[in-house]
Amino acid sequence: MRTPVARYHVPKMSDLQRQQRRFSTDEVGELIDLAARLDDLATSSALSYDDLVRVAGEVGISREAIERAVATDGADRRRLAKQAKKRVRRRMRFVRHAVVYAVVVSSLLLVDALNGGGWWFYYVAALWGAVLVLQGMKFLTRRSGPVEQAMLARREAPRA
Repeated sequence: MRTPVARYHVPKMSDLQRQQRRFSTDEVGELIDLAARLDDLATSSALSYDDLVRVAGEVGISREAIERAVATDGADRRRLAKQAKKRVRRRMRFVRHAVVYAVVVSSLLLVDALNGGGWWFYYVAALWGAVLVLQGMKFLTRRSGPVEQAMLARREAPRA
């Protein structure tokens, strides 16, 4: 009987040192990012700004580059927070519209029923309901909306 062969070969550090492999700037960034995440999982420690500048200096990255990266990261975080706030506002606007629709249409139904039942209530409910449905479709199917996010999450989920 044959022994199973390992799917991935993890090279030893001595093998890597002998090969004198060269890494591109992108590879360096990705490897440092991965190593920092793995180390953070093990130690759950964070670096101060001065430590970050010192470590970056050890691999040849200037203080100015670190300052630009920190500023860019801050701007990116602010932009993402602003986008998240905008999504929440859109969702709340739609929920408010749906609640107002339900209250007003229910009131109109009651008034219509108390006046002997007529035909006008249905027109108001249908027209306003159509507008509400269009707003709901716009909310659900817009770019980066709930439907797109769910589809992307399902696509990126690991398959068993």
